[in-house]
Amino acid sequence: MDIIMIGIDHENASIQEREAFAFTKAQAGRALQMWAREESYCGVLLLSTCNRTELWVSADSAREDPFLQLCRAKGLDPGEYEHLLARRCGDEAVMHLLQLICGLKSRIYGEDQILSQIRDALELSRAHGCNDIVIEKLFQTAISAGKRVRTQVKLQNADPSAARSALVLLKQQLGGLRDVPCLIIGNGQMGKMTANLLTEAGAKVTMTLRKKLHVQEPRDSIIPEGCRMIDYDDRVREAERYRAVISATLSPHFTVSKEQLRGKRFQNSIWIDMAVPRDIEPAVGEIPGIQLYDMDQLGDSHIEERTEQSLREAMEILEEYQQDLERWFAFRKHINTVKEISGMAGEDACKRMEKPLHQAERQGAFETDLCESIETAVEKSVEKMLFGLRDTLPPHQWQSCLDALKRSAQRDTLKTGKGR
Repeated sequence: MDIIMIGIDHENASIQEREAFAFTKAQAGRALQMWAREESYCGVLLLSTCNRTELWVSADSAREDPFLQLCRAKGLDPGEYEHLLARRCGDEAVMHLLQLICGLKSRIYGEDQILSQIRDALELSRAHGCNDIVIEKLFQTAISAGKRVRTQVKLQNADPSAARSALVLLKQQLGGLRDVPCLIIGNGQMGKMTANLLTEAGAKVTMTLRKKLHVQEPRDSIIPEGCRMIDYDDRVREAERYRAVISATLSPHFTVSKEQLRGKRFQNSIWIDMAVPRDIEPAVGEIPGIQLYDMDQLGDSHIEERTEQSLREAMEILEEYQQDLERWFAFRKHINTVKEISGMAGEDACKRMEKPLHQAERQGAFETDLCESIETAVEKSVEKMLFGLRDTLPPHQWQSCLDALKRSAQRDTLKTGKGR
């Protein structure tokens, strides 16, 4: 298979090391634009989450090691991070992706956000013209597999989302959340999800909102129902009021630093940083009265309830999709033959239409336009039939079947009886 994945993830890298490779959406877009201009690969997809950064490329022969490209995009020395690198190709990369999209490789086992994160990464690749047919087929198949596993298999008994894990942690540390004042910094998808869960648990939730959104009254789509709103700039001034502070933004800079909290007093306050790169300066955890948790620690607090039966069921489904992709990739080496055969069929069809076309011309029809339309239609029809061979014949019969069809297409079936 002409697919390569290189990356760094929570299994072999700390959160500090993963931060170095984290991309915001804007940064990922600029990197994709650069790779598209350089035409180093046929297709490129960049996946950057709290747990991992992975660069996926399709290429018959890569002009440059994808890891070097990734380091160059982040301004990093490859030698410092080579030992952390995970590199997968072909079948191994495919199965990794299929397991990943189901949450089987997440720090929080079975978490369900990775499916939407991979879908968003594919959309970004498309937006920058980096999605060739290989990237499309691979990731569309993976998305279908992920949806099916989540529909048919119960991978865990506990809710798998990071927001749920934060909720469990807060309940454990605070002994309950009824009327507990909580501050959420950031009103993106993760922030809203956490706010809704805390509100449902009875907490008194406050969310930050930047001034640029204050043009009109806050809408439900910005601040979840039941939450209080404060300006983002007031987050530090009000920090002492809250027993729990959760930061979940896409900012490349700290939302709270130790220096900003100087002189403030806290008592049994739980702070959770749900971002990579981290939102809260790690030194904040040194302040008396604050217990600070990052995404790695949040994952560790989640109780994994894996069962062999559910994992076996998931793997059976994934193996079906892997076999489908194996057949698809294996058939790709026959594409030129398929194109050649379909071209012959289109030429033959046009030759057969010469007499009818002359008649149509005398009647005022447009021969050239009509001929091109017929040729294109025939080519598409034949291609559809020939590509169907990969689903109806075992792989060892493909070549002999295509050879036979090619010989048949080369025969002159008109009344002259002459070969081509």
